[in-house]
Amino acid sequence: MLVGTMAAEPPYELLEGAWFDPARADGREAVVSSGYAQQLKVALGDEIEVRPPEGDVLKLKVVGIIEQRKPLPPPPPLPGTHPPRGAPLPRGPAIEAVYVPLPVAEGVAGVSGLYDLLGVILKPGYRAEEFETSWVPRLAKNSPIAQLQSMQAVEEELDGSVASETLRGQAWMATGISLLASLFIIFSTLSMGVQERIRELAMLRAVACTKTQVAAMVVLESLLLGLVGWGGGLLAGWGLLALMTSLRPELFPQGATIGFWCVALSGLCAVGGSLAAALLPAFRATRVEPLAAMVQSRSVAPFRFPWLSTGLGVSLVAVNPVLLYFAPLSDTARVLVAGAVGFPCLGLGFILLAPAAILMTERWLAPIVCRLFGTNPQLLAMQLTTNLWRTLGTTVALTLGLGLFIAMQTWGHSMLAPFVPGDWVPDAVAVMTPSGIPESEVVAVQAIKGVDARRSLPCIAEQTKFASDVTGADLRATTARQDNCVMVGIDPELALGGERPVFDFPYVKGNRAEAIAKLKSGRYCLVPDAFERESGLTVGDKFGVRPPNHPEQVVEYEIAGVVRMVGWHWMSKAGLRNRDGGRSAAMMVAAYDQIGRDMDVHRVNAFWLNFDGRAAVEEIKTSLEGIVERSHDPKAVPRASRGGGGGGAAMRPGGEGSRENYSTTVTLRTREETRQSITERAEGVIWLISRLPLVTLLVTALGVANTIVASIRARQWDLGVLRAVGLTRMGLFRMVLCEAVLMAVAACLLSFGFGIAAGYCGTEISRYVNMRGGQITPLVIPWGPIGIGFAMTVGLCLLAALWPAIRIGRAEPLRLLKAGRAAA
Repeated sequence: MLVGTMAAEPPYELLEGAWFDPARADGREAVVSSGYAQQLKVALGDEIEVRPPEGDVLKLKVVGIIEQRKPLPPPPPLPGTHPPRGAPLPRGPAIEAVYVPLPVAEGVAGVSGLYDLLGVILKPGYRAEEFETSWVPRLAKNSPIAQLQSMQAVEEELDGSVASETLRGQAWMATGISLLASLFIIFSTLSMGVQERIRELAMLRAVACTKTQVAAMVVLESLLLGLVGWGGGLLAGWGLLALMTSLRPELFPQGATIGFWCVALSGLCAVGGSLAAALLPAFRATRVEPLAAMVQSRSVAPFRFPWLSTGLGVSLVAVNPVLLYFAPLSDTARVLVAGAVGFPCLGLGFILLAPAAILMTERWLAPIVCRLFGTNPQLLAMQLTTNLWRTLGTTVALTLGLGLFIAMQTWGHSMLAPFVPGDWVPDAVAVMTPSGIPESEVVAVQAIKGVDARRSLPCIAEQTKFASDVTGADLRATTARQDNCVMVGIDPELALGGERPVFDFPYVKGNRAEAIAKLKSGRYCLVPDAFERESGLTVGDKFGVRPPNHPEQVVEYEIAGVVRMVGWHWMSKAGLRNRDGGRSAAMMVAAYDQIGRDMDVHRVNAFWLNFDGRAAVEEIKTSLEGIVERSHDPKAVPRASRGGGGGGAAMRPGGEGSRENYSTTVTLRTREETRQSITERAEGVIWLISRLPLVTLLVTALGVANTIVASIRARQWDLGVLRAVGLTRMGLFRMVLCEAVLMAVAACLLSFGFGIAAGYCGTEISRYVNMRGGQITPLVIPWGPIGIGFAMTVGLCLLAALWPAIRIGRAEPLRLLKAGRAAA
């Protein structure tokens, strides 16, 4: 961006050199922002060439480099969220800019006396609110309307930006996940306490306590745990803030403190979560009969499958898919109902399925795990179900983090699948700008070493807007610009005919022979199946487009066939779009001559390339650049592309001059390069949004240690007997570790089911907020990341059980027998 200014001082800190004199009308000096200077690779004393839309090249000498302001980072996408609204603060000077005196900028733009931005400094004692009240009505009457942006408005806009909302959303999500995790950990702890103190509670009931008093004891114990955790959390949070403020003071220019609402809300969550976790254990404590104090029972209940909870769980799990896939609801209502009813039912359903997962793990997988650890399976035959409530709380707590991790990985990789180029695409697409090449050079391109001449075709590609809103872009939020499409002109017979067609499309509607005949006869085109679903148009229907070079005209095309084009979006990445057009709703294929006439393009601007392996890609690109350079014609530059799409000037580092206003460019993107680029970037984002569930998994793994300790304490007599009859210290050590692994395996089974169901339902939610433009999303199970999650879960459970296992292995048999007798 070229910025002309009358300011006598730089807008930001001057890093090198000096600020120019804005009063010099013939000044050829420029100050460059630091980031843009690095991009252009220029330093003080170098020259920058400015190529205006009209006129000669202007050379500017770099006399200074100033600080470049930092943009807000783009927020990572989250499952089920609406698409980003764009970066905040779209007004104001450009981030990457070349600053020049105002007369220089007026000469480049060809206008004078027209300003985009005025900076106002108020006199001391004059309030900004008074100025705003006085001037806003006047500016509103101006033509064009001028907007006033105060510092307060800037702060409000930053506070309401997508990045700020995302950070707040992540904070609330972390709070909610932490609350749920702590709820299940406290629930597990209280359940173990009730089970271990069954005789103590019975004696209290027999001596004096009522059921209400016993329940109050359990609730108070839970409340005490919550208050201790609340205090510790506040202290830890304050310590982390203090540490971050000292390490990165630039991130906290006004300091960072724990505010009142943070204390109040965290306290409410701690108290509320503790009370909620205490409900069921308190109820179980009231069911203890006084006679239980006189009876000692170590009998183990026989295996019984929980048919009732399993059936109810399966029914609740089915609610969300029914709402998303079958219920006759509008898009908005479907999203709201799924969020308020469907996903909560899904989570509750898998909680009810947890007992079945634990029982199946104990019956079918315990023997395998025991043999891996060299332990007799009979020692752990009923260990998980002896105290089902204890195991249940720990398993669900682990599932909370691991299940969300699997859900996000499944959602992300499933959403990625429709955008990865399929096998139908060529080895590469070459886009030649700004004027393309004449048809006489097509043979030269096909003759380049390494190019398969029989399977490489010239194309005319233009991005053009629809004449009407056929995709509903005006009604729904979308991450892509659904108001336009890419029209690609090819030779129908060469591209679609033969035993091995170059465009080897699977036909969803229509057939290849009919499509070729129609495309050769006039304004017909092939459209992707995603466009058919999004627009409702099918074979025989028509839609209108506005050619970029003649936007006042409307050209209608009839759909000759619907084909499957998995990953056609890479074409926009390869350069098949105008500079200001954004991404498109679809790629349409029509006849070469028809597209040329309708779009007023009479030169080849793209090439569909397949390689024969005789040359490297860089060699092919170099040869192609030579052909494009020698056949460049400035007069053939499409009108829609002149001025860079926005009337701005193109700048490049100084050096050699040029007699033309536009430099030639060849964009060559291979299929494999694009696949790798898309996959790497997407996986980076997916792992970014998966960090919070992994942290939750790390925290909830501490509950495993608590469960193992309680399990050991409750079985001290049994463990003492085992040691007395010959079980070695190492055997006891392996047995405890095996129990921890079994809980991890049960959590993995439950998390896998929840993650796959929640992730795939999340892709359907994305369909109704139009984040994928009609694409059918297949279920992709990312076994690699899921395996990492499973390994982390098992490893964390082993680490959590390591110290309790070492302690119990070192204990003497007599001490275990005495401790067990005292507990009984």
